[in-house]
Amino acid sequence: MLLLREIRDLAGLTVEDLHERLKIDGHLAGKLPARSTFYRKLNGAGLLNAGRLIDAVVRICARDNRHTDELLEQTQELLRQARHEGASRDGAKAGTSSDADDVRSELIRVQRQLIALQADLATTVQTAAAAQKESERARNLVAMLLVLGATGASANTGENTAAGVEVRALRARLADAEADRNRAHQASSAAHRRLAEVEELLASRHVDPTEGTSSGHTPHRSGPYEWPTTRIEPDAHATSNGVANPAARHSLVRTTTASGRPDTRPTEAPTAEHQKHTQTEEPSQKDRALEEVLEEMRRWDPDGSRMRSVIDGAVDHLLDPVHTGRYEWSELTKVEKTALADTVGHRLRREFDLTPGKRLDFKVAGHEVDVKFARRDGGWMFPPEGQGDLYLIVNADDEAGLWNVGLVRVLPELMRMGSNRDGKRGLSAEGRAAIRWIHRGAPLPEHALPHMPKDVVKDIFALKPAQARVEELFLRGVHRVVTKTDLKAVAMQPDFAKRVRGARPRLATKGVLILAGDWPQDVDLANRLGLPPLARGTWVSIRLAPATPEHSDEPTVTMDGSPWRVALPDAPEIPLPTSAWSRSAT
Repeated sequence: MLLLREIRDLAGLTVEDLHERLKIDGHLAGKLPARSTFYRKLNGAGLLNAGRLIDAVVRICARDNRHTDELLEQTQELLRQARHEGASRDGAKAGTSSDADDVRSELIRVQRQLIALQADLATTVQTAAAAQKESERARNLVAMLLVLGATGASANTGENTAAGVEVRALRARLADAEADRNRAHQASSAAHRRLAEVEELLASRHVDPTEGTSSGHTPHRSGPYEWPTTRIEPDAHATSNGVANPAARHSLVRTTTASGRPDTRPTEAPTAEHQKHTQTEEPSQKDRALEEVLEEMRRWDPDGSRMRSVIDGAVDHLLDPVHTGRYEWSELTKVEKTALADTVGHRLRREFDLTPGKRLDFKVAGHEVDVKFARRDGGWMFPPEGQGDLYLIVNADDEAGLWNVGLVRVLPELMRMGSNRDGKRGLSAEGRAAIRWIHRGAPLPEHALPHMPKDVVKDIFALKPAQARVEELFLRGVHRVVTKTDLKAVAMQPDFAKRVRGARPRLATKGVLILAGDWPQDVDLANRLGLPPLARGTWVSIRLAPATPEHSDEPTVTMDGSPWRVALPDAPEIPLPTSAWSRSAT
């Protein structure tokens, strides 16, 4: 198990990355276990009988064929030793292990029952809250309609009026909602009783199922070890009738020991190297490390332009517009969206020339840092073995057009109580408040195609020659900043810049001028005409018309000694002088 973890760490792959690669490469010929089972096997569960899985992991993570052969020999030797030791240990303790096995089986059964009860309780609490809300809504509607009915009683007080029918229907809804609420309360009370019984059973079997097994001794029932149980505590945001607020239901479950103290043990035993790392670094040193990394990252990228290019470049790489014509994030496949996190990490390391860490992704200011990317703000999930580590967290939301990057040290008290199937947990409200932001709410690069009308984009892509598509993009997208991604998708050719150069004189005959952010004189013209700022690697097109004395208060530029201004939409097309598109305009 430790060898596989070391191999995976050296390859720079997470469990999810490894599982995804095995799925894509087909090393196990359709017999790849589910991700949760795969995670358990990599942590030692049933690993002795998973020889094919071990071979596949080694082949994915190894650097070359020679390295693969060496690692395969090591793993095979370790498997032989483990099987031999297991057979010897089974023979030595065959007569004394039955009681320990019974205890372990009972504990596993009780734990599973406890988990199922917790899920049932959470469902019933949520149902009760929904029923209470529906009940209150029905009561308010009934009261309102009764008032309306009383107001119109002089005209018609019969039970067959529209208001009367509506009142009866709402009364029926109210009765149903109250019945649902009462059933949910009863189910909740029953779940509480069953949880109490299970907790008493766990407390009576106060045993560490793993203690003493390495030497062949039966586990004992006394000692300092406390088996964790789970208690359901009343939430501070519960309603007056005992129904928990659904918005706060994540705080219902608290993990405690049998003696009632909070259980602060890690959910997964850390590696020896991780233990050494966390023991030698005091809290004050950890805070100092965070501050040093924060200062270095801010110094490298004070305005966020480099990080913005990393995110935009990662998306452009996966969209591959030159070969696919895609230009929107929504067009990424599920596998590509999963790979986006890795792509951002790789491009970040290359952009800032970061040295790989021994355990984590890279080093900054001499401290190891891991990177986590999520498309949703707050959607980062951290593995159990990452407790105490520094994380550079990145998120980019294409719908909001914003991105964020910050630094946080992941600590148990900053994590949510719930976890996913792989044991990963997200940051709690306290954890999100502890993030030290480097850039917050920064705008993503704005591309032209996603913001143009769909019918216009369809017309552009309907043209066959690449040159015609590029010209139509600039002709139909005047005043819009066009990016390389836009041009790659429209031209579907690596040399898209050549198409822009060809479009410049052609569109000048229609009074349209193309300005490029890579040319200082074009940037100056754009500024003088009041156009959006032009960055390197972007273009903008603008229709111009001759300026007359009545337009003296409008921005103008001089070409061939004559002033020109931004043309109105209905202005006639007047060809521009040659000096405009030959970059000699003043």
